[in-house]
Amino acid sequence: MDYLPTELLVDIFTWCTHSAALTAITLGEVCRQWKDIIDHSPRLFQLIILDDYSLSFDVTNRVSHYYLGHSHNLPFDVDITITSRDSLLPLLAPFLNHLSRWRSCTIGGAREEAVRFGEFWNRENGEPKLEELDIGILDPLEMDEMADQMRHQAAEEGDIVQSGTFKPYTISLTSNLLFMTVMLSQLPSPLTLSPLRFVTLSITESSMTLNIRPDDLLRFLTVCPELEFFSFTGSMSEPLIKPEDIRHPPPVVNLPRLRSLVLHSTLSTRIILSHLYTPTLRELYLEHLNVDFVFPVLNPYLPLSPPSPVDSTPGPGPSSHGHGMDEDGPVEVVPPSPAPTEIFFPSHTSAFGINCALEDGDSEDEFQDFSQSPQSDHATGMGLRSLLRRSMPPLRVLEMDYADMRTKDFAWMFSHTQSLTEFRIVASDMADRVMHMLAPDSDGTVFLPRLKSLELINCQRLGGSAIVEAIRARVQATDGSGIGARRSADALPLEDVAVVGCTNFTGHHGLELAEILGERLRLH
Repeated sequence: MDYLPTELLVDIFTWCTHSAALTAITLGEVCRQWKDIIDHSPRLFQLIILDDYSLSFDVTNRVSHYYLGHSHNLPFDVDITITSRDSLLPLLAPFLNHLSRWRSCTIGGAREEAVRFGEFWNRENGEPKLEELDIGILDPLEMDEMADQMRHQAAEEGDIVQSGTFKPYTISLTSNLLFMTVMLSQLPSPLTLSPLRFVTLSITESSMTLNIRPDDLLRFLTVCPELEFFSFTGSMSEPLIKPEDIRHPPPVVNLPRLRSLVLHSTLSTRIILSHLYTPTLRELYLEHLNVDFVFPVLNPYLPLSPPSPVDSTPGPGPSSHGHGMDEDGPVEVVPPSPAPTEIFFPSHTSAFGINCALEDGDSEDEFQDFSQSPQSDHATGMGLRSLLRRSMPPLRVLEMDYADMRTKDFAWMFSHTQSLTEFRIVASDMADRVMHMLAPDSDGTVFLPRLKSLELINCQRLGGSAIVEAIRARVQATDGSGIGARRSADALPLEDVAVVGCTNFTGHHGLELAEILGERLRLH
């Protein structure tokens, strides 16, 4: 062997490295000469062969990065064999940030697929980029059946179904953008993953037998630091949290670039929102969160503290907003009592079979307005408070579609969201009292001073007169219209108002509002 030319040894080593992941590393340990040849032969590392049963994910991850480093800037191919679809993302993660060099990916075992990346893009349009990751959570027995159903439905509609893991965007673009789709039975642990550089992430629970624990979801998000858009669709299953889980609470996930967040059909709204830091969030969509049954609404991961005395004496008077303020937002100002008394509020109560701490706002809604979904209203409102309090984001758009809050939570939100320009609410039980909060207070202060667009759709508890009165008062303050009206310098005029499908809003109310808003009003 010592007399063989280096070129021949490289050919032999190349053939050997096609057998197993560790072959190149093992050959380099034979002698100094072989190690020197391997270290200076990047083409030995152009084919990476992996599986999910020979090595741990940690070792496999390190081997992948070793190959990527030693192949320098040469193109590479990946050949993996999996016994479970859950292994796909951890095995592929190290290569996702090297798409411009990645020639092909061959998958065998639990999933059969061959990908030739050069077929997806035109090099003249610049470097390819993997923009989006879609994850579907399914029972393994349901995965093949769902894939068959998708292909059958597409065939009936005359569409071409793209069933592969990697797919190009179908819209015409001048750049090479791909998205990735995987079906898993559970989210992988961040310990098995390299950082994922996707800007868009969608996770959907598509199984009635499997659901994602909120702490697993939050831990997974820690490996997605560059997210700009995140959507989570649950299955309305109650999160399973055990006493031993409390000893390992989920992290507060820092998503510094997140601009848009969608939560749909989940009972984990409060836990998720309470563990996100999103300082640049601009759009928040809360969808189909209302339920009429009882479920635990508290955040079980809050540290417990003993009861503390609370001074029941009202505050010194109106705040700068013109309302009295307690920890829950604006309330009616009551004259001070002659002497303070001490009362003890409970600092914790039971939920999930665990003693859970209470936060400011967890007390009963003093307004006592009607709701068909009091539990989910409580959870949504407290989750939103936690998100806004921690992140203080420049929120522009809030859409609540079949998602509601308590009156006290609306009051808190209105007084802590100065940047909101669009507010759309659908199928809400919110009371007239909430509508009145959009009108100027006695000092002329206007909540949500940047609000330009207001949409009220199928809000069956709202009175037509309350809508007209609140909008009339706001328009007089922001437009400077009406007898003796003076425009508020701190609030923008409304540009678009929609009132659609609200039972108590009659044609007469529509005419009144049309006189106030003119072409700015939509009733359809």
